[in-house]
Amino acid sequence: MGIITVDKSDHLFWLGRYTERVYTTLKYYFQSADKMIDANPEYYGEFCRKIGIPNAYGTREKFLRAYPFDETDPNSIISSLNRAYDNAIVMRDYIGTETMAYIQLAIDDIHNAKNGSAALADLMLTLDHILAFWGCVNDMIDDEQIRNIIKLGKGLERLDLYLSLDLPDNDVRREYRRMKQFLAKSKLRYDESVINTVDNMMTDDPLNHPNLKKLLRNLINE
Repeated sequence: MGIITVDKSDHLFWLGRYTERVYTTLKYYFQSADKMIDANPEYYGEFCRKIGIPNAYGTREKFLRAYPFDETDPNSIISSLNRAYDNAIVMRDYIGTETMAYIQLAIDDIHNAKNGSAALADLMLTLDHILAFWGCVNDMIDDEQIRNIIKLGKGLERLDLYLSLDLPDNDVRREYRRMKQFLAKSKLRYDESVINTVDNMMTDDPLNHPNLKKLLRNLINE
């Protein structure tokens, strides 16, 4: 396939980040929707605080409708998925049409859910197609560097979200170990001092989630 330019690397990296953002935030949306319906109608404010987006929704009903579907909201799930598709279409010759098609199917799922009568059930198909996309990345892309750049983006986004959502420290450590494998193989420039600092911090108990998140956001030299 030839040399992967900085511009192409950036598209692959953000393809990985946006697909992971859709996957993890949609799973959290399902969990939060249950809390809002069953116990705490105002929980959408906590949702916004944790993932670091403005709480511009006003009511539970508006949040439940707008956050997955509103294409004018830059923080919505569909907006992240559209950005993933934008990066995928630029890199179609590198990732393959079949791989890209699963992102289109995920977009179709959200549009169908918006217009259907069982939105939460229909949105589950989005998760299935994101998983199928990652399966295609593993199975259909021959170039190891391309695969590893996408997986690096995915891994960094997952770490960022896990730290934001205060998931268990062992989950954070596991994802950090995975991300480092892809970082080493991606051939992207990164700040080694960040890795050295984070390595030392990963031995802390408990982990300092806010500081780790700040450090990791400065890892890649873009």
